[in-house]
Amino acid sequence: MFKLDSMSPSYLSLWMRVSSLSLVLVAVGTMECTEQQSLIQEIPSSIMKPTQCLMDCTALTFTKKLELGDNRNIRLKDSTEEQHGNLKEYCWPLDLKCIVGERLQQAFVVVPVDSSVASWENLEVKSTGPVVGTLRPHHGPTTLAGDCGIRYEVTPIYRSTPESLGTGQVFCVRVAREPLSGDGMLKCPPFLVTVWQPRADQHKREGGG
Repeated sequence: MFKLDSMSPSYLSLWMRVSSLSLVLVAVGTMECTEQQSLIQEIPSSIMKPTQCLMDCTALTFTKKLELGDNRNIRLKDSTEEQHGNLKEYCWPLDLKCIVGERLQQAFVVVPVDSSVASWENLEVKSTGPVVGTLRPHHGPTTLAGDCGIRYEVTPIYRSTPESLGTGQVFCVRVAREPLSGDGMLKCPPFLVTVWQPRADQHKREGGG
């Protein structure tokens, strides 16, 4: 079932529910959570479907989430692409939508790499804003399924971005393997995954008991 935040047609939401556990996969929001209601609305037929990599990661992560009994909200968002000369950047908004009372716990850029072509050892992922620098792969345990791709943690970027810089601003990365562009190594464009701790009553209202 595909859903969309009605406040912006660019926000793609996926909603899956099993018994008392629910996984909400939505385009995510600003660190000052202001939404009073669920972000999930019906998705118009004109909206482009998410990439196959994001869909596969959704299914794998949902299964792992159920196995772990994790009741946090996990949201996945495809990137938009920007071309700068011969370089391609993959971007996400800094003003992420979220429900009042939620707290951001983790944020990852996931790079779905063709393992027959490259691995994390020879892949370079650089942030181009608001913080410029090379990102390091995250190898620690997460609810995110391991087969989704190589994880690069960007939690500090989203937690530390001043509200005054967030509105309308984007966070972008470039993927490369010297001296080549990373495009030929990717199965799909990178996507953003965020993990949110819901407010105490949210899980109950959504059917969690």
